Amino acid sequence: MTLPHFEPALDPHAIPHGHQVSLETGLEFINTLELEKGSWQEQFGSPEVALAWLISHNLLHPDALRSEEARIAADPAYGDKLLSKVRRVRAAMRELVDASVDRRPPSRAVTVLVPSADGVTMGHRHEGDPVDGAMARLTESIARYLGEGKIDRLRVCANDTCAWTFFDSSRTGRRKWCDMNTCGNRAKAARHRERLKVAATFAAASVEAPRASV
Repeated sequence: MTLPHFEPALDPHAIPHGHQVSLETGLEFINTLELEKGSWQEQFGSPEVALAWLISHNLLHPDALRSEEARIAADPAYGDKLLSKVRRVRAAMRELVDASVDRRPPSRAVTVLVPSADGVTMGHRHEGDPVDGAMARLTESIARYLGEGKIDRLRVCANDTCAWTFFDSSRTGRRKWCDMNTCGNRAKAARHRERLKVAATFAAASVEAPRASV
C-alpha cells in the first residue's frame, strides 16, 4: 500500500530528544513488513537493503555502513545473520504494539528486543556493534512510549488486509484506519457490498417462500 501521511504527533513522547528515535520512525520500521491484500510483503529482502534503511533514518553512520557492507561481501553468512537479527527485533517490536492494542500481555518474544552476544536483551548501548545500537534505539522508541502507560493512541489499521501500525494523532483519538483514502474507503465499500448481498439474499428468500394457504 502507499505510505500513509503522518500528522504531527500530539504526544511529546512521539518526538525524539537528542539521540532518541521518534515513535514515528519506530512504527515505520515495524511497517517494513507489511500486509498487502492479505499477503505479507518484506521490504528487507537483503542485509544491504536493511542497512540502507538504517542509514536513511540516521541510525547508522556512513563509516559503519561501509564496514558492514565490506564484512557482508567477505562473509555472506554474516549478512544472513545480520538480516535475521533485524527481522527478529522488528517482529518483537510488532508484538509489543499488537499486545498494547489488544490490551493483553506481550509474548516472551518481547524479551528478545536488542541483540547481544548471548541472545537479545532490552537496553541501549552507545558502543559496540553499530547495528545492535540501531536496534536498541528503535526498540526504545516503542518501549519508551509504552513504559509510561501511554497505550491509548497506538493503533493497528482496522482493515484486516493491512495491519499497518500508526500513532493516532487525531483530535478525537478515534482514528481506525492508517489512511482513510485507502483502507477506510475499502472497508466502507466492503460493508456496503455486504449489505447489498444480505438484502439480495433476503429478497430472493421472500420471493421463493411458499405462500400460506387461504
